[in-house]
Amino acid sequence: MKLRLRKSGKLPKSVYNRIMNTNTSLTSIKDPKFRTICGRIVKEMKRLQVPGVAIGIYHKGKEFTAGFGMTSIEHPLSVTPDTLFQTGSISKTFTATLMMMLVEQGRVYLDAPVRKYIKDFKLQDESVARQVTLRHLLTHTGGWVGDYFNDFGNGEDALDKMVKDISKLPQIQPLGTIWSYNNTGFNVASRVIEVVTKKPYEQALQENLLDPLGLNMTYLYPSDVLFTHRFVVGHYRKEGNIHVARPWAIGRAGNGVGGVVSTVKDLLKYARFHMGDGDRIVMRKSLEAM
Repeated sequence: MKLRLRKSGKLPKSVYNRIMNTNTSLTSIKDPKFRTICGRIVKEMKRLQVPGVAIGIYHKGKEFTAGFGMTSIEHPLSVTPDTLFQTGSISKTFTATLMMMLVEQGRVYLDAPVRKYIKDFKLQDESVARQVTLRHLLTHTGGWVGDYFNDFGNGEDALDKMVKDISKLPQIQPLGTIWSYNNTGFNVASRVIEVVTKKPYEQALQENLLDPLGLNMTYLYPSDVLFTHRFVVGHYRKEGNIHVARPWAIGRAGNGVGGVVSTVKDLLKYARFHMGDGDRIVMRKSLEAM
């Protein structure tokens, strides 16, 4: 179904309400507490003009999921618990989990310098490039500019190119002194995984974490999502109107930073694993250290 937008960038209220009512109905939710939570979500979605939401709760051995709203204001489909969302920086926890698996296998050491694994690793500050460790990367204490993204295509050299590009970013605070959110540290961590496993990041993650956990609706390649499954797009607000955010994908070099696409059901499964209720593919002490 293709709907024409008003010039304001909003769907007609009647259409919005119809779509809101085509997926999970509040009256169909049997658990009263979950129904109350969902009722608040729907109310806030309407107030804030949030196009689509999927919710999942795991409590006392029971799982509750629901979907509300639409996938896109330009081509609206109902959001369900099986609809794919970009997970953003939850992706970093996948990278860190995979790194801890390599630690357990004795293939990497958290306090070893990055140059132990990436021999030609460079940063603007040579002393930092020489001393920075994997632990610095995973704990956001590298100290250089971290809010930086670049797209080097979909080839298997994309991440290598990104890490080389990071060498131009300025050092803004001393190494290991201040916590400051650092996306680019996870680009480097992802590249370490490639070097150590001798596999593309995506393959290493698929074989060692996604497949063993049975995360069958979790993806890294846009082509696996766009042609096969229902997915949501990003939206942003400008001058009171909601617009579709473009581009959709962030680029292959950023997969270990924010490229994971998944459903709320798969994320609940992943969360249970981290809570110790899933397959023990990583030791409890490693999960606690994370």
